[in-house]
Amino acid sequence: MSDGPHRSLPMPPGWRRVAERSANVAFSSEEISKALIPALEQTCRDEMSPELIGGVCVLIEAQESSLFKEDVRPKLEALREVAGCGIGRTFLDNVIQLSPQGSAELNDFASAMTAALKDRAARGARQIEEHYCRKTTTPRAQNTRARIEQSIAGSPIKELARQILKLDARDSVRPTLRQQGLDDGVRL
Repeated sequence: MSDGPHRSLPMPPGWRRVAERSANVAFSSEEISKALIPALEQTCRDEMSPELIGGVCVLIEAQESSLFKEDVRPKLEALREVAGCGIGRTFLDNVIQLSPQGSAELNDFASAMTAALKDRAARGARQIEEHYCRKTTTPRAQNTRARIEQSIAGSPIKELARQILKLDARDSVRPTLRQQGLDDGVRL
């Protein structure tokens, strides 16, 4: 007996939890969202270097405190070496793209991270759907991507972005995944 195709999914454990919950109709989109936030947070820890976030923070703080705004795009381009690949590169591209006339602001910083997280969540949904289409004979893959996309829309991704960038308090977004007692069971 198999535990399901989510066990063989070549993704980190957080994303496997998202896959398991999205394939099971007993889980609501709210519960999928509770698994999605830690998966995105772990992805950021794995793929983003602290030097990238620190470097962008220093540039934006210097830009905000300066009376005469200068073009920060060349300085942001210099951070490509520490951006790596994956979500770090997407974040840096978004910061460069969202900086109007080469000046960077705090709102652009948070918006760039939010867009990068949403992009990574959408890529995860497509990867999970493709895996289920290949590895299972049951019609699980029909609704997995739609259920994940629905939970992405209802997730506090903007708050997670501010938390990752250290603009807000640490424990403001992190939901608990485990049920603590009988009262935490399936909602009726």
